[in-house]
Amino acid sequence: MPEARSEELFVRDIELERPALLGRLAAVCKAAPARLVINVIVAVIILTLLASLAFFVLGNHRAEHRQLGEDLQLHLSLVHERLRQAIMGAGNGTWRVPTAEDLQAAATRPVLPEGRAFVLVGPDLRPLGMAGHLPADVPAAAIRRVALAVAADLQNQQRQKLPASTGTRLQAATALDAALTDIRRMPLPSGHEAMAQGVTLLPWGGHVVGVHVTPVASPLAGLGHPVAVVLFLGALALGTVGLVMNAFAREMQAGEMRLSRVSSRLNAALMHGRCGLWDWDLARGRIFWSRSMYEMLGLEKIGEYLSYGEIAERQHPAERPLADLAEDLLRSGAEGFDHEFRLRNAEGQWVWLRARGAVVTDPVSGEPHLVGIAIDITDQRKAAHAQKEAEMRLREAIEAISESFVLWDAESRLVMCNSKYMQFHSLPPSACRPGTPYEEVMKAAKKPRVKKRQSLHCDENGEEMIIEVQLDDGRWLQINERRIRDRGFVSVGTDITELKRQQERLERSEAELKATVEALENYREILEQQRVRLLDMVDRYTKEKEKAQEASRAKSEFLASMSHELRTPLNPIIGLAQAMQQEIFGPLPEKYREYAADIERSALHMKALIEDILDMSRIEAKQMKLEFVSADLAETLAECVKIMQPEAAKKKLALVHDFPAPLMAIVDPMKMKQVVLNLLSNAIKFTEKGEVRLEAGHHKDRLFIRVSDTGIGIPPEKIGKLGQPFVQVADQYSRAKGGSGLGLAISRSLVEMHGGRLTIESEVGKGTTVTVELPCAERHGDSNSPLLPPPGEARQT
Repeated sequence: MPEARSEELFVRDIELERPALLGRLAAVCKAAPARLVINVIVAVIILTLLASLAFFVLGNHRAEHRQLGEDLQLHLSLVHERLRQAIMGAGNGTWRVPTAEDLQAAATRPVLPEGRAFVLVGPDLRPLGMAGHLPADVPAAAIRRVALAVAADLQNQQRQKLPASTGTRLQAATALDAALTDIRRMPLPSGHEAMAQGVTLLPWGGHVVGVHVTPVASPLAGLGHPVAVVLFLGALALGTVGLVMNAFAREMQAGEMRLSRVSSRLNAALMHGRCGLWDWDLARGRIFWSRSMYEMLGLEKIGEYLSYGEIAERQHPAERPLADLAEDLLRSGAEGFDHEFRLRNAEGQWVWLRARGAVVTDPVSGEPHLVGIAIDITDQRKAAHAQKEAEMRLREAIEAISESFVLWDAESRLVMCNSKYMQFHSLPPSACRPGTPYEEVMKAAKKPRVKKRQSLHCDENGEEMIIEVQLDDGRWLQINERRIRDRGFVSVGTDITELKRQQERLERSEAELKATVEALENYREILEQQRVRLLDMVDRYTKEKEKAQEASRAKSEFLASMSHELRTPLNPIIGLAQAMQQEIFGPLPEKYREYAADIERSALHMKALIEDILDMSRIEAKQMKLEFVSADLAETLAECVKIMQPEAAKKKLALVHDFPAPLMAIVDPMKMKQVVLNLLSNAIKFTEKGEVRLEAGHHKDRLFIRVSDTGIGIPPEKIGKLGQPFVQVADQYSRAKGGSGLGLAISRSLVEMHGGRLTIESEVGKGTTVTVELPCAERHGDSNSPLLPPPGEARQT
């Protein structure tokens, strides 16, 4: 019997006829005339043994070929239908070209028998893919050649049937039906025989060819089999039985062929529809499942029947056992049932099944059977669960919004609303159940008193409307109503009170802004007038500045000229005063020698003043030129200390110096000497006790020279004036010391011409520190010399 025993319900008449035929045959064989006839028949069979045996073998050989052909045809039809469904779109008339993967999926469900293959051939007679289970000695290329030959014959047949007016290949393909070709038998080089049949796959126009390979054997090859010998020896006594059994065999073969066709079609329908048949023998506790039932759960079939315990183990523990359901059906006498339950599949996941069937009585045994169909509804359950969750999330989202929301269907019945809508209309929960008519909802609502209403938008068809209303309590609401696809409508009410207040504030701000703009326009006119006056003042300032610069240049030229004229007569005065002190022209009284010394000091002071004026004039006129050389500043500083030592000794001041040797730098040595002498001179001049310190060295990438004293100091508000030409910190003490006030200005200018800077730090009563910083082009000697040496390590002269 085939595996699909569930189909017995459809061919039960065949099963019931067999016992009656056997009884009639036994009755005939018991009669004497019948025995005589049988003896005669046996004698004839003995004489015609070879012919009868050959007839039997040949008939069986043809039947096997016919069976294979019908099975191949049924399988090809199933593969063709699956491919057609795979390439067609979802009911929109579109299709695609099938692939080898599509053929593999269509041909291997159910598993391909050995020796069978399917080939996908394109409209251009080019093989696109093959799926099969071939013997190892049969090459795939031979199967493809057979498939191409069948496809070529199929195209030739279609050309003969095709009307002459047919246009493109696609139109030609759609003009023909998808009829199967006749089965062709072809020998293969491997010694096998191929049975092939093809069909056109519409609307693509290609072909699907099924090929079944069998070994080539002679129809009489079975004569040497021991069974044939036994048949030969027993033919004398069992000839009549052989004839009768042959007749029975043909009848059973035809019945089973019919049963196979019905089973194949039914199995294809069940597998495609994700459903299966089952038959529960309640008396024996065994259950039969169709093949599709096993496939739905991903199980392998072991044995013909399942026990109830095997199914109960897979049922969900929270559900009612199926045995209780069957007991209730038998007790109540109900004929039909519809039940949903879950079973665990091979991967451990739960599959929802819907079982529908009835209780029937077996006609042979008289025992009750529960027979029905089971449908896989897992996807429907998941979709329903997802829809329920989506609806719940939608309700939560609508409830969470700050606006009032209500949805009505096409018949003005309530679908859903949120609590904001219920609060706004003072509705009880009982009046807001889904399906409540609009009139009943409005009857239960407490309508708020509207103070003002204005329409913002309303289309001609009344599909959309936007209005704003002001309530008695001062609140503003914007109500948006719109029709939806099912002719219902949705209404959303938004509290826009704050927006209205903001709008009022904006209007007030706009009025204030306009007033401000007008004031700014007036102020702009005033500013324009002031700008004109300012431009006039800038023009006058520019002219006055040019006059001042011209006067400054004239001053510098005048000072240069006058300084030269004044310096010329000073030289003989200084020489004459020195000659008088040395008494070259004869002895002089002591008083006259003192006069001569005063004359010399005054002349030298005046000469120094003139030199400072000349230097300042050159600097301002940018005529001062520096001669930069690589020099050892340590030697220059030592000379300055030696020159100023007598001045410090006169005032009993300690002149301390600390600098490394050598101290190389690219400078103008004479100008740097002038700078240091000016700084030392000022320090000694304004210091009455204590010390004057000269330090030098490197710090990072700079060279520094620092002169510090313990003199009178300078007030902070007057430090900024120092370094300007002819400027001194004026007090009674400084005026008594004299000086032109040019020394510090010249020093600052010379330092800046070297690319450096001069800074002054001072504190009244504690002293002053003047620091000169210069770029350090070269570093020699002790590069780790500190910026300020520790106390006690300076050399005292």
